[in-house]
Amino acid sequence: MNNKKFKSFFIIIVLLCQIIILTSCANTQVKQEDEIPVTDNDEGLDNKETSPVWKSEMSSYDVNIPYVLPEFTPQVNNYDINKDLLNLFNAGQYTGFTEEQKNSIYEDGFVVLKPSYSDLQMHHIYEFPMYKKSPMFITVDSALHLYHIFYDNSLKYIELSSMYEKLDKLSQSMLKKSIEYYNDPQYENLKEELKFVSAYFMTACRLMEINIDEHNIPSEISSMVDKEIVLINDASEFKESPILNKDLDYSQFVVRGHYAGNDNLIRYFKTMMWYGQCGFPVFMDEETEPTLDMDNMVKSMIITSLALSDEETFKNYENIYSTTALYTGLSDDLGIFEYRDLIKKVYGTNPNINIFKDTSYNDKLLEQALLLPEPKIQAKYSMVTTPVGKQFRFMGQRYSFDAETMQNLIEPQLRPVPSGLDVISAFDNKRAEEILDIYYAPKINWPNYTENLEIMRDKEKSITDDEWKSDLYNGWLWSLKSSSVSFEDVDGMPQFMRNQKWTDKNIHTALGSYAELKHDSILYKKQSGAEMGGGGEMTIPYNYVEPNVEVYAKLTWLAKNTKENLSIRNMLDERSTEILDSIIEMQETLMNVSVKELTNHAITEEENIKLYQYGGRIDYIMQSLNYMLMDAGIKDDDNYTSALIADVSTVAPNEFVPSGNYLELGNGLPCEIYVVCNTNGKTYLAKGSLFNYYEFLSDKRMTDEEWYNLIGIKKVIHYQDETKNEFVTQDLYDENGNKTVGDDVEYFESVEITEPSPHVPSKPEWTKSFISEQENKVTINEDLEIDWAN
Repeated sequence: MNNKKFKSFFIIIVLLCQIIILTSCANTQVKQEDEIPVTDNDEGLDNKETSPVWKSEMSSYDVNIPYVLPEFTPQVNNYDINKDLLNLFNAGQYTGFTEEQKNSIYEDGFVVLKPSYSDLQMHHIYEFPMYKKSPMFITVDSALHLYHIFYDNSLKYIELSSMYEKLDKLSQSMLKKSIEYYNDPQYENLKEELKFVSAYFMTACRLMEINIDEHNIPSEISSMVDKEIVLINDASEFKESPILNKDLDYSQFVVRGHYAGNDNLIRYFKTMMWYGQCGFPVFMDEETEPTLDMDNMVKSMIITSLALSDEETFKNYENIYSTTALYTGLSDDLGIFEYRDLIKKVYGTNPNINIFKDTSYNDKLLEQALLLPEPKIQAKYSMVTTPVGKQFRFMGQRYSFDAETMQNLIEPQLRPVPSGLDVISAFDNKRAEEILDIYYAPKINWPNYTENLEIMRDKEKSITDDEWKSDLYNGWLWSLKSSSVSFEDVDGMPQFMRNQKWTDKNIHTALGSYAELKHDSILYKKQSGAEMGGGGEMTIPYNYVEPNVEVYAKLTWLAKNTKENLSIRNMLDERSTEILDSIIEMQETLMNVSVKELTNHAITEEENIKLYQYGGRIDYIMQSLNYMLMDAGIKDDDNYTSALIADVSTVAPNEFVPSGNYLELGNGLPCEIYVVCNTNGKTYLAKGSLFNYYEFLSDKRMTDEEWYNLIGIKKVIHYQDETKNEFVTQDLYDENGNKTVGDDVEYFESVEITEPSPHVPSKPEWTKSFISEQENKVTINEDLEIDWAN
């Protein structure tokens, strides 16, 4: 190569290198601008290396239990019923029907009767006929109720045996950290915010009744907490919180659901409600343009940083959140995980908390805050200052499709009170919408109801099976969707299922189970709100399963999924495994027998015996759950009735309504159903149990005990009155739900069923379409012998 060419080549190489270097520098500058800033950790939270919890994710478990729906084509043959019912194989076995009730059996193939006031539990209706050789009609209601029994008791067991201790440690740790920082001169710039944070966690410790004397709480903090505790214990209405400086719905602290009656559960309920109800807004409400609420943002980021400052604190938080998420789903509001990511993007990993007051970061903070998700359930208030939009909650209450449906189908003043029927309508149930139009007429006062209902129907249709299967609450709700369907136009289904009355019964079934679902999850779920064997001869009767195969398939899946999820979390012992296996076997039996009934295949003697023992097996499961609780030191004597009550929506006070109201959903004592069935060529009348659904407005959030008193169930105590030297029997609770004797009195209890109170709310008017208004005086004729083998 000559020199001239070499020089030219050299120049080109130099120019290329310069271009590469300049390009590299430019790229480096761009990259540095986009990178997350990392702060020096020498002045970090605890002057240690960054805790790994700043990188860890919420525990996830790979559980994939397949949902299997058997393939079948309904082809049930019709059968004749004489008007006098005398052609039934067991004619005369039941006595006491009125002519009108007999006519319902003749015309519709079934009749539903009011409670007989002899059965406290749904499964009791299946136990007594067993001794009288009376055929049983196993209902979808009873199968759904069986899952409620496990869900409610297992959640109670986990709360008391595991999560109570974790909540105790978490609250103590957060208080200790916040007080240390409050007293540290290094954080003088955050004195007011740390005062609030300390008061926030001191309130939780007071609710848990933790001894906090060692922390030497300053009086300016403890005085705020004293005022807060008074309002929480009063649990009456919306009032301004001394700590939050915003209105808080203190009625939410009325202890209800399965939490009443046990001291630890009461403490757990109030503390978790405190963590779930207190919201710290991201934006200022009164501003037209998005403006950060920096006071609450800084407080929320401090709380997040404290929770992430050591592994044990974070582990306790994460265990509580992930376990409750299994039962009730994820929070509808922002929490530790979302704020951790926000902090990392704006300030870096594990920054010194003083940086949160550095206003130079506010533009970046606003940019990231705008990207945070909005809550799907936002109450509609105008006269209270409770935050409803984008906000941080330490242990936020959980999202559910049904609560979002109710929220979107209410409008202050125009339609402030939702209905359980809204949820069923959102499942694209046309009959539920028709009932709403006839009895509640939501579209008359609020024309936008129709549009909003269609929005929720479209949303429901977009929910995938995997989303329905994401947690136990959703899986239960998914089953309710199937239990409310109509079979009027389905060829081959039994005659008694192909009429509008049965469709109404199905809607009633779904709502009765929905009341149980809301009761069991009342602490965690966010509410809507507005203002305003061999081939031997059979010696027992035939028994029949209400053939809704899809419900039993979903309940089978739900029980298997529950078992696997608890097992993988090491939360399943031998006894609870046995209980779930028994539930799975029962649901599979109901599913398989239903398919046989619909395809005209004979059920086996073994299957018929299992159906005949149905009530006893449910009782055994309940007893096993009680023993499981007792072995853990948990006294549980409140499962004496299947009746219950739950509030699901709040009507906040406004200029028209000076005090709040609450939509209550509940079940009374079980109704009875008598259905004409056909098995192996025999047409007969069988008896089963149904929910007894109520829906009404109350001026207070009701407890189960208050509901029991209304519907005619009461606890009676018997004790020796030493002053009078006589044995006394009296009601355990007065009309306000307070005990009539002190804790120093030794007594034993019994349960009495009396007539309902004159103040008991009426059942929804639409239920009269299929429930007889006449008294239930039906009994089994014990003198009649029926040879079921021939």
